[in-house]
Amino acid sequence: MPLTLYRRHRKECEAERPEDSRSGEFEERKKGWRKCACQIFASGTLSGRFRRKYTGKSDWDGAKAVATEWERAGVWDGVAPQQTIPTPDQFAQITIERSVAMFISDVEKRAAINTQKKYRLLLAKLKDFSTERGYLMVEQWKPIDVREFRESWKVSHQSAAKNLSTIKAFFEFCLANEWITRNPARLVKNQRGRDATDKRSEQKLPYTDDELKRMYETCANDYGKQKVTWSRIVHHKRIEGEYARYNHKWSGEDLADFISVSVYTGLRISDVSTFHIDRLQASGEILVRTTKAGTHVYTWVPPWLQSRIRERAKQYGPHIFGEHTTKDMNVITDVWRRKLKKLWDLCGKWKVKPTPHRFRHTFARVLLQRPGVTVRDVAELLGNSEQMVRKHYAAWIPERQARLTKILREAFADTPKPKGASLMVGS
Repeated sequence: MPLTLYRRHRKECEAERPEDSRSGEFEERKKGWRKCACQIFASGTLSGRFRRKYTGKSDWDGAKAVATEWERAGVWDGVAPQQTIPTPDQFAQITIERSVAMFISDVEKRAAINTQKKYRLLLAKLKDFSTERGYLMVEQWKPIDVREFRESWKVSHQSAAKNLSTIKAFFEFCLANEWITRNPARLVKNQRGRDATDKRSEQKLPYTDDELKRMYETCANDYGKQKVTWSRIVHHKRIEGEYARYNHKWSGEDLADFISVSVYTGLRISDVSTFHIDRLQASGEILVRTTKAGTHVYTWVPPWLQSRIRERAKQYGPHIFGEHTTKDMNVITDVWRRKLKKLWDLCGKWKVKPTPHRFRHTFARVLLQRPGVTVRDVAELLGNSEQMVRKHYAAWIPERQARLTKILREAFADTPKPKGASLMVGS
């Protein structure tokens, strides 16, 4: 008779199934079944001898191949040598320091510079956390350690989810190299809550026209200026006037141009910071992106902004917001993030936290509010799908609201009304 295969779950089962419980291949093929790396055993009678024996495999295809060899030989100890269940001592002992170094080396070969930086910072925290726990070997990490490490992060839910995916990738790298017997981060799920949802929705909120006017007014009247406080100890002579202008390289006018290019093109802060005059065509169109098919997508800006861009090119060179000796995009964008933050502080209180990416949302909002502009047009300019545009900017799509209003009118047309309701409507 053919041998029967089954998986016997360990105490440390990644799917948290009861110790010594069993499951079969058919059961595990069902949708929603949580996978684990517990051992697969074979049971049955060969040459009149009944046994249960470990196949040495944790995957069904490999276990079936071993069982087939035993059945062909007709004896338990014929072809396939008896194998014992591996223990942690049988796996390569490797320190956390070395495993992190090798993982970072692997990341540097395939990831962008910004991604490499994020990995290094997070894994440096992992090493510090390990030192606090007294852990030297990577196999000492357990799921409870991953959860407590996650709780130590003072970041938003969205950032915590990204960090956790990095930690999972690190331990998966260790598992693939057989430094550990299981991935301790695999069973740690991302936390979701109302705060995380609210913050994500805020990121899709455009600036209103009034908010844009407030920023432009602050650029003209307050940015780069500071109230003068006079002291007899510090100053011998009081400076005339209420304000004194600092000799900053970038003024409020420069910042207003930066905002204008951001709003009228929908470009991200990295593209605006490195804006080259070659993007601007003689017709007033600006290259916003190149599709995978190699075709160019352009947006048009008004004549006054065209003139500002060309004037800046004459004054500052082809990169209208300054040349950069560094290639680190974080350094380049951080210059303008700090300037924008200073501007927003001068503007006063905000209902929703201002961010550079909200200029891109404003670009989408302005277009969607214009008659004749389709969701497909906006999606093409942003480089997003129509589904994503509808999801993030549904409130600004007129056709959607008109359709919903029509549905409501028809649905409640014959609904009973209280007495006097007709008179109230007529008045």
